[in-house]
Amino acid sequence: MHEHTVVLKFGSSVIPSESALTDVVGEVRRWCARGSRVVAVVSAVGGATDMLLGHARSFGAATRSASAALAAYVATGELQSAALLGLALARSGIDAAVRDPASIGLLTDGPPLDSTPIRLDVSALARAIAGWPVVIVPGFLGRSSTGETTLLGRGGSDLTALFLAHHLRARCRLVKDVNGLYDRDPAEGDARRFERVNYADVLALSEGIVQHKAVRFALEVGLEFEVGCIGLERPTTVGGRSSRLEEPEECASVG
Repeated sequence: MHEHTVVLKFGSSVIPSESALTDVVGEVRRWCARGSRVVAVVSAVGGATDMLLGHARSFGAATRSASAALAAYVATGELQSAALLGLALARSGIDAAVRDPASIGLLTDGPPLDSTPIRLDVSALARAIAGWPVVIVPGFLGRSSTGETTLLGRGGSDLTALFLAHHLRARCRLVKDVNGLYDRDPAEGDARRFERVNYADVLALSEGIVQHKAVRFALEVGLEFEVGCIGLERPTTVGGRSSRLEEPEECASVG
C-alpha cells in the first residue's frame, strides 16, 4: 500500500449540484499536490437519494425482493456521482479510476437497506491505488453474498470511507460543509468547535453530521478520523483520546 494514501469522503452537502464537483476536483488536486494517493468516496449529488427513494416507493411494494430492488435503484445516485467526478477529474487533467463495490469486493451482511460491510478485497483496491493517482468509489453501497446491491443506511458513505480506510490503514477525512464538529448546534449560539473529540461524545451529538453507525465502527476497530470542510488545514479529529474544545482565538482557517 502507498504510504501516503488518504481516503476523502465527499457527502451530498458538499456536492449540492453537479457544478460543485469543481470544488471537489480542487480538493482532490490539493491532496495530490502533497504527494497523496487519493481514494475519493462520493455520495449522490444533492437531493438525488431522497428523489430516488420517493420515486421507488411510489410503487408501493414492501417485500424482501422489493427492498433489494429499491437498493439497486437508489444506488444509481452514487454510481452517477462517482462517474461524473471521474469525468470532471479527467477534464481537469487528473487521471482517476472509478471502482464499484463489486470490483473491490465490498461484501455486506444484513437487510438490503441497512447492511453492514464485512469484507473488502484489499488487494484489488490496492492495485487500483498503485496504478492511478485517484480512485473513486461510490459510498453508501455494497454487495451481499448473493450478489444483491445493498445500502449501508442513511449517511452510509461515512461508513464506506471509514471501512476502506481501516482496511487500507490509510488516513481518513470526512469532508463536510462545516469546518468540524461542535459541542452543540452552531445555530443555537455559543457553540464551540472540537479540536479533537472522542467517540462517545460524537455519539452524544445529533447524527446530522456524522453517521453514528460509522462512528461505532471506528470505535470498534480503534480508527481515528477527521471531519472538516474543503480546504481546511485543521479539522476536528475523532478518536479515543479525551475531547478538547478549541479556544476562541484558535479558529481554524480555510485556505
